[in-house]
Amino acid sequence: MRRGALALAATAALLAGCATTENALNDADKLLAEREAAKQLPTANLSSYAVSLGRFGHMLDIYKDGDPVVYMQTRNILDATNLSNPLVGSEIPGDITEMVRTAVNRIGARIVYVPYHPDYLISQAQLGAKFGVTMPDFLITGALTEFDRALSGAGRSNSASVDFGKGKGETNIGADLKRTAILSALALDLNLVSFSTQQMVPRIQASNVIKVLNFSSEDNASLGFYGDSFGFKLEGKYLQGRHSAIRTLVDLSVLELMGKATNTPYWRCIPNGVPDPVVVENMQRSFEGLTPQLKVGLIQVMLRKYGENVTVNQQLDEPTKEALRRVYSTRYPQMGDTVDVLSWKGFEPLFFGVPMPWDPPPQTAGTAAPAAPGTPAAPAKVGT
Repeated sequence: MRRGALALAATAALLAGCATTENALNDADKLLAEREAAKQLPTANLSSYAVSLGRFGHMLDIYKDGDPVVYMQTRNILDATNLSNPLVGSEIPGDITEMVRTAVNRIGARIVYVPYHPDYLISQAQLGAKFGVTMPDFLITGALTEFDRALSGAGRSNSASVDFGKGKGETNIGADLKRTAILSALALDLNLVSFSTQQMVPRIQASNVIKVLNFSSEDNASLGFYGDSFGFKLEGKYLQGRHSAIRTLVDLSVLELMGKATNTPYWRCIPNGVPDPVVVENMQRSFEGLTPQLKVGLIQVMLRKYGENVTVNQQLDEPTKEALRRVYSTRYPQMGDTVDVLSWKGFEPLFFGVPMPWDPPPQTAGTAAPAAPGTPAAPAKVGT
């Protein structure tokens, strides 16, 4: 008994010795270091199309070299569905104007956003500040126009159980799996307004929709022996962020809107993008309305964007013809031996295919001739 009491006293003394202020502080420092190391750091808030907007800015530097800067402004881009109202749960943001501003400003120096804060300007003017005012060329108007909640949904479940043994050896094993997916839809409409005329620019608009996923899963398992059992249950839920989905919509819609406004092949900035018929038709109409001399001048301008050192003299001279042969035989061998570059069909690939840094390597002449893979393709002959 005496030895037991001594052992108990020694253990208590040992524990008391460990519970010191110094040890507590060391434990706190260790815990802080562990939590700080595991803490998630802030990341850039980028949508899938943020890179595309940057690429579009680079594309404008090439296509619009020498053109004046386009100044943009927005009206307030609000929620037209009224589902941002607190009375219905504020499911989506009520004002996405700042997202639109960020998307426009992400493009680059060719598209400049002009803020509109009259109260701030008046206050600064009263303090004696002097500044100039830049008038925008275009206004962006629009709204969140659709939010169809639970547009479609589906669920699946699987269950299985096995019983074996008798008496005290009776055993039961069971499992259940459930999966449920619900899709909602969000839509954004943007339009372009000429600031000088206060009229909408015909056919320059973007109307896009995105699906938002609500996914849940449930897994159950149980094991029983002779009437006694135990089990576990795992539940998971994923709700795609609606604000994040709206930012993706905004970035894509601004890219489309500005691509149409500048008649630039913006779809090349998007993975697996397809040509926009509005841009194609606008360029075709503009090209076909030019005189032959102006067409040749435009062709020479485009050749310079391919790295060909030709003089823009509006004459289809021999250096221009030679540059066309090199470009078409290297990049567009599918056009054949004779290309009429003064027709839209012949000029279209030259305009829309200007090399960009993110493009894959051009198809070599050796791989362009299926009949004789190892033989270089014949150089294109330029027709007029």
